[in-house]
Amino acid sequence: MSRRWRQGGFSLLEVLVAFAILGVSLGVLLQVFATGLRNAGTADDYTLATLYAESILAAMGRETPLDEGSRSGPINDRFSWRGTVSAYAEGMPDPEKTGVRAWRVSVEVFWPGGTQPRSVTLETLRLAPREPPSGRR
Repeated sequence: MSRRWRQGGFSLLEVLVAFAILGVSLGVLLQVFATGLRNAGTADDYTLATLYAESILAAMGRETPLDEGSRSGPINDRFSWRGTVSAYAEGMPDPEKTGVRAWRVSVEVFWPGGTQPRSVTLETLRLAPREPPSGRR
């Protein structure tokens, strides 16, 4: 009776297959982490843009007069803004009777994104005293 003695362990093919599976798994895992980091950066940009837009929107009508038209400017080296003020009359009572006028105020903050420009737009209605007729105060 002759017995063949076989050494324990893995064959070269098994080791190569294991390394291939490990490599593919690590590649997928790194891609998932990279996508998560990119999405976190994009979310930070949207949060910052929303804060800028809220700040500019709050200043319009308080620090700057509500004059019909558009304004724009840079916020910093990355973000810019554009604001629009227009008269709003839909469903509003006559300004002659109430003494107040409604304004639609819109602010857009925009910045360059990775593959496309991105923006956040906020809108609100503001009430302001109606301007008296010329000659009266």
